[in-house]
Amino acid sequence: MSIIQKILFPKLLTVIPKRTYYIKDRNESNGEIYSSKIPNDCDGQIQKWPSEKRLQFNFHPETETAFNQQIGTEFKAFYNYLSMAAFFGRADVAMPGCQSFFTQMYMEEFEHALQFLSYVNMRGGSVNLFGIPPPNVQNWNCPLYAFKEALKLEIAVTNKLVTANETAERHKDLSASDFIVTGYLENQMKSVNEFEKFITVLSGIGDKTLSRFMFDKDLLDNYVLSKFNVLQNKNKDN
Repeated sequence: MSIIQKILFPKLLTVIPKRTYYIKDRNESNGEIYSSKIPNDCDGQIQKWPSEKRLQFNFHPETETAFNQQIGTEFKAFYNYLSMAAFFGRADVAMPGCQSFFTQMYMEEFEHALQFLSYVNMRGGSVNLFGIPPPNVQNWNCPLYAFKEALKLEIAVTNKLVTANETAERHKDLSASDFIVTGYLENQMKSVNEFEKFITVLSGIGDKTLSRFMFDKDLLDNYVLSKFNVLQNKNKDN
């Protein structure tokens, strides 16, 4: 750059990027190769991996912990519903309505856990999984007992959601709060209400053979999506 250019355009001196200088090295074609003196991402050097450079924009550690706890709660519910579905699908129990319904429930809880997991990763957090305890019992005896235990699970999931939302609001994390309120809380309230109604019906009709059969059929016909209907899927397979 000439003296005149330096006088007229002094700012250019501060914005022009620094040159990268190269040194000669051996090359397989002509015996020479030019390599940079300044390390960069493409110099073939092994970089630290994982980089541990995560962008956590307004994702407070307490909110991250609350979301990880929610993942654990969802997996616990999943595990219990899986046990219920397996029990009612046994040949000596043979209640396809309950089997299908709890299959639908365990898939729902599993999907919720994955959604929370994806959200934590999206926010630059770290997913820390907890051990999933087995159900306290795995012989569910009758539909009434299973639905009472299922109601407890739904209430536990709801309470964890409320706690996670309170944590997000305390740290002014609008994204995390909206994720919980919009995506989950209303549906959880509906689930709690639905289970309470099932328990009311089962408490009123008792556990006689015919009443149990009618409840199971109504459950299968009106509360189970077709893709979870074990009888329909069995017929399709055949």
